[in-house]
Amino acid sequence: MSRHRLLIFVLLLSLTAAVQAQEIIGPLDYPEGVSPLTGLPVDDSTRLERRPLNIKITNFPPIVRPQSGLNSADIVWEHLVEGGITRFTAIFQSQPVSHVGPIRSARLVDISLTRIFGSLFVHSGSSNGTLDRMRQDAVMPSRNFGGGDCPPLCRFPQEGLSFEHTLYGDTEALYARAEQIGLDITPDSITALAFSSSAPAGGVAVTGATIAYRHTETNWVYDSGRWLRSQDGEAHFDAATNTQVNAANVVIIEADHIEQPIVYDGYWGTANYAFEVNFVGSGHLYLLRDGRYYQGVWRRESDTAPLFFFDMQGNVLPFKPGNTFFNLVPRWADGYQLTFLLAEPLKATVMQDSIILRSGPGAGYGQKTFAARGDTLTLIGRNWRGDWAQVLQPDGQTVWVLTALLDFGSDDVLRLPAVRSTFER
Repeated sequence: MSRHRLLIFVLLLSLTAAVQAQEIIGPLDYPEGVSPLTGLPVDDSTRLERRPLNIKITNFPPIVRPQSGLNSADIVWEHLVEGGITRFTAIFQSQPVSHVGPIRSARLVDISLTRIFGSLFVHSGSSNGTLDRMRQDAVMPSRNFGGGDCPPLCRFPQEGLSFEHTLYGDTEALYARAEQIGLDITPDSITALAFSSSAPAGGVAVTGATIAYRHTETNWVYDSGRWLRSQDGEAHFDAATNTQVNAANVVIIEADHIEQPIVYDGYWGTANYAFEVNFVGSGHLYLLRDGRYYQGVWRRESDTAPLFFFDMQGNVLPFKPGNTFFNLVPRWADGYQLTFLLAEPLKATVMQDSIILRSGPGAGYGQKTFAARGDTLTLIGRNWRGDWAQVLQPDGQTVWVLTALLDFGSDDVLRLPAVRSTFER
């Protein structure tokens, strides 16, 4: 037996044992009529007999919001694009959606997401370099749906909105057209996600979380069993349902982002590159469900293998049945910052006459404000080493302080979440 096959065999055995012990469904098989993407029964089980449909949805400039269809997707991936902003890949299978968009251009990460979920992929085109990579891929040419006639991809002009932000799709019509033009619509078995209606043991109570990318912020607040989404300080709505974008699960997932110089000069303005995301190996994650966060890791053995999720002890990490929103973040120094609103933050006292509070975890970051001896600081995060702590200020902003300057009493800074990239260890 080859080393690769042996690794997969051992992984499957451990997964099976963990699933039996925790009485969860997935990640290897699912009850008949239950979606492997949500863990919920599907009204029409024949929908599970076709590939999921990955659709590329814009998220910038702000005038494109509210988009249509985000709350009807089984899974949404938010990922970084050039300029420090984000874009979505929404995955549909469980229910038909008649109006999804605005649909925009593909990125290199979509090659991996199409492989991971065994999907068809719908987009409005892309740079020549990205399209070349898709054409050269062993899977993408038979799954790729880049543009086409109306229906199933139609323009809906709107005053003040540029042409590229007016394309929308109908999932049922897209499936029909995919079959008509000879795409590979025969479904693969979907594995990797596990679900349990009962929350795992442990976790940390949290009322909200913010993911700060380079030039945009995604905010989640827990309310009545759901995570409600805002962006850059404004509630984010789905135009199709007129409801705030929400999820049963939010996964903050870190992976290496590699700059690939595959676009021609000026395509992205001054940035002539695209991001490739490495989904082979392992990486850190946080799962937000049921008002708590859980630390974990993702693992994927090869470019053709499923993407599995585990807790820090190596057990299968079960999601809450329902939709999931993934926030994909880059493993760079200063690549992102998290802010968790902890139900029980840590309090510490300043031990020196005057100390500097900085914009990041290090003496090289700029000075933001000061604190004096005897001041009590509210701490909600740390860097990986624990020598710097994230301070929540009364106005809701965050700064950083060297932990050697503080008195924690009997508490321990390492109980706080690590909220910076693992590259900064």
